[in-house]
Amino acid sequence: MESFENIYLDLSKQSGKCKLAESGMGWKPSGGGDTFTLDKSNIGAAEWSRAAKGYELKIISRTCGVIQLDGFEQDDFDRASKAFKIWYGVNLTNREHALRGWNWGKAEFGKAELSFNVQNRPAFEVPYSEISNTNLAGRNEVAVEFFLPTDDASTAKEQPAGSTKNRGRKAGLGRDELVEMRFYIPGTVTKKEEGDEQGEGEENKSADGEEEVEEQNAANLFYETLMDKAEIGDVAGDTFATFLDVLHLTP
Repeated sequence: MESFENIYLDLSKQSGKCKLAESGMGWKPSGGGDTFTLDKSNIGAAEWSRAAKGYELKIISRTCGVIQLDGFEQDDFDRASKAFKIWYGVNLTNREHALRGWNWGKAEFGKAELSFNVQNRPAFEVPYSEISNTNLAGRNEVAVEFFLPTDDASTAKEQPAGSTKNRGRKAGLGRDELVEMRFYIPGTVTKKEEGDEQGEGEENKSADGEEEVEEQNAANLFYETLMDKAEIGDVAGDTFATFLDVLHLTP
């Protein structure tokens, strides 16, 4: 078993002890409270990078999204890397962030977070669980809104502070919060027509044998992809009525 002191879970204000064992990992706050545990079967990937309090161990779980553990020392990398490789079968990737300060780059949609990369290095990442809404602010502009502490008040008492089981709980732990971010995405992108490989796919080919492609506004594609990844608009429960067309009169 590997043990690490003064580790912060998901931007928590209180530090705790992180333990890596053959069965999985756990974190317990130093001041007392509930323990956060993660089974080894739920660990999908892991990354090591510089962070606010030293070095951060970021775990991409299979069901809980992104788990951030901050406060490691540089010398802890070898111990953590060996534990992840032997016990969990996961390579701990050493990832360096972009420090150029550029405000242009490439947005990539990962499994659990949106990454903004500059020269193939991440400048920042935004977990999908922290995104409350997104909308098209203009023809080439997409606004991304983040959860506020009051947005998740109905479930805030169900889990301790710092738990990753609640949407938007990470941002609510800080004194100052980022509530909105806007991306300017010019141009268009080509999108292939979807269809069966042998059926409709043959019909989508032109007379020259080339597949027909559809041009789409890049901002619209970014918006639609983020809506799907962040599961925005999905409401749990049963639907009683659906109104497809509603007449709205304005003076």
